Amino acid sequence: MPSIRRARRIPSSVLALMATMLAAPLVAARPQPPAPTRLDVGSFTLFVNGQRAGREQFSVQRVTSPDGGTLEGRSESALGDRRVAMRLETDSAGTPVRYSVEERRGADVTLRLGGQRVRGRFATLARSSTGEAAREYLLRPGAVVVEDDGIVQYALLVRERTGGAGTGITLPSLTPIANTQGTVRLVLEANSDTIVVAGVRRAARRWRVTVNSGDLRLVWADVEGRLLRLSIPARNLEALRDDVPH
Repeated sequence: MPSIRRARRIPSSVLALMATMLAAPLVAARPQPPAPTRLDVGSFTLFVNGQRAGREQFSVQRVTSPDGGTLEGRSESALGDRRVAMRLETDSAGTPVRYSVEERRGADVTLRLGGQRVRGRFATLARSSTGEAAREYLLRPGAVVVEDDGIVQYALLVRERTGGAGTGITLPSLTPIANTQGTVRLVLEANSDTIVVAGVRRAARRWRVTVNSGDLRLVWADVEGRLLRLSIPARNLEALRDDVPH
């Protein structure tokens, strides 16, 4: 069973900070050190059962934050009547430093979740239609965030991974929305695949991502780690990039 630390009381100062994060709109940028470096920006069209079903806009940038953040991914997605804004800041190993999610259905906010790394643990505070919940997870070395939804997290997952075809790594994972921990297996299946983006053929690397020994996702990214395509066969979901990365 996944190990979730609940007994240890989360410091009131941490809860106060996360409550402040939840109170602010996610689309508003929090203060950042000057001149972050933009690594990628674009959008994906989402298809379910081959039919256009939604869209996700995203950005990835390199940052330097006082608490160790080096990469930041942001996204805003729409699928049916569901709207989700997500921001994930990680250190150089891909381990989360800060995390925020806001979900809406129609005009109603159905979930606000904020998380922050604190002394080797990751503390979260979630507010939803069912109430408020605070959680704390032990951050094992190399731990990454892998949610059921959201594309930008995969851009951070595969970025700067090296090695030849067949190279793989197993990492501990956090899924804060579902309040679970597990593992994710990342394997480079092909070092020289091809993807068509906006009518243009692009060289790509294909990754097989297996969550908790069963949930398969296929990820294509170019040699610079810029995401091109995502496939989740069990959900008949495909995310195709709208424009060629620049």
